[in-house]
Amino acid sequence: MPITDVTIVRRCADCSSEFGTMTVKKDNMRLMTSDLTWCDYCGTETREIRDIAEREATVTAEQASYPGNPPVEDVSAAEFRRRRSAGIAV
Repeated sequence: MPITDVTIVRRCADCSSEFGTMTVKKDNMRLMTSDLTWCDYCGTETREIRDIAEREATVTAEQASYPGNPPVEDVSAAEFRRRRSAGIAV
């Protein structure tokens, strides 16, 4: 069964303190808003940032599953030319 409800986290645009969460249907999801919201921590009305809950953890887990890069060997220009003329893979 497909996911129909999404949890949205609401945060202050200035201090990143969390206002709360809300659950909405995926079809009605709206992450961008121009409304101002009162931030108790800042003491002012400020923009809010909306993001999907646990998105950062999901992105981090996916990036951790990528294969690592092999170490790069630092070769001088002279050594590079010597290896290339000798037919050694560089």
